[in-house]
Amino acid sequence: MNIKGETSIGFIKSFQEFLSAVNLVLNKVDEVSLPSYFLLGRSIELSLKAYLLHCGLSISELRKRKFGHNLRALLTESLTRELEQKIEIQEVEKGVIELLSYDYADKRFEYRVTDGEYCLPLIDVTCQIADKLAYELTHLYSKQ
Repeated sequence: MNIKGETSIGFIKSFQEFLSAVNLVLNKVDEVSLPSYFLLGRSIELSLKAYLLHCGLSISELRKRKFGHNLRALLTESLTRELEQKIEIQEVEKGVIELLSYDYADKRFEYRVTDGEYCLPLIDVTCQIADKLAYELTHLYSKQ
């Protein structure tokens, strides 16, 4: 059973707010910034978690180490639960989520590694998949 307030519908507002925030950041900077990737990662994480909640996973299951902030694990589970029958996800978009997952799960976007190397996916494709997850799945949750 989900804890009150932790439902797919509750996650919609959050992932859309993170997506709105990244658009504000991207419009104000001349170069790609780590906060942009953090905000995109959070939007993707919450979108995938909303989908998994909708599919019947419990919030306690999503909090376990297996999923946590692991975008790759969340994507894999979502694909297992027929995400691609709901929206079309290109291979490059899957690759973007997997690549983003490395630094996102390790919190390297929040805690910058000075002179560290980052493997950042293309920002436009990252925005594309974040938008797709945030808006093309929203109609599913209104049926709850």
